[in-house]
Amino acid sequence: MAKIIGTIICVTGAVAMALLKGPKLLNKEFLPIMSQGGENWLLGCLFLFGSSCCWSLWLILQVPVSANYPDHLSLTAWMCLFAALQSAVVTLILEPDMKVWRLNSYLEFLCCLYAGVSSAVTFFAQAWCIAQRGPLFSAMFNPLLTVIVTVLACAFLHEEMFTGSLVGSLAVIVGLYVVLWGKAKENEESMNVDPSQIKKRSNQKPLSSESSDETSCRIDLEEPLLSDKSPYSGDNI
Repeated sequence: MAKIIGTIICVTGAVAMALLKGPKLLNKEFLPIMSQGGENWLLGCLFLFGSSCCWSLWLILQVPVSANYPDHLSLTAWMCLFAALQSAVVTLILEPDMKVWRLNSYLEFLCCLYAGVSSAVTFFAQAWCIAQRGPLFSAMFNPLLTVIVTVLACAFLHEEMFTGSLVGSLAVIVGLYVVLWGKAKENEESMNVDPSQIKKRSNQKPLSSESSDETSCRIDLEEPLLSDKSPYSGDNI
């Protein structure tokens, strides 16, 4: 229930930041730095929606991928390699002129280097986080992007900040911590399982398969080394 309620609060806060205005708080004299274009806003919204869907699927797919391929560093290298190849193919189709590919200054080279390194670090950190806590833990930090973009746009681009943006930001933060609290409680309940009850249920089943042997060995390792029921005592020797 905490995870559901926190997610609703986060989404509501993000929507409030985009739709609600109210009184102005900062930058009352707005100085437009970038050109105001709006002829392709529908296409942009569709692209953002598709990007959100693909990002959600990527987070979910990281769970079976991390289980079958636990080396996150190698996995990140493969993902960055294929992403670079796909980006190169799309760029060649959209911009066949090879002169555009030239780097005219060290700043452009540093920007490309920073984009590659930061993407690799992001993929590695998220893959590790998903392997440790699941996709929900990593996905719940995405609403903070709206808050960070609002603060940075107000500070550097001199965009106006309204009361609705402040209220929405607080709602996003509160909803995030509610979801994380519910996730932490869920992890505590899953870890606080009585080993004796698990061993009792496992002893009721015949150890005839390979999976049963692995379960029994895992349970026996949780017991003290000098316990009465040793797997190497009696008839097992």
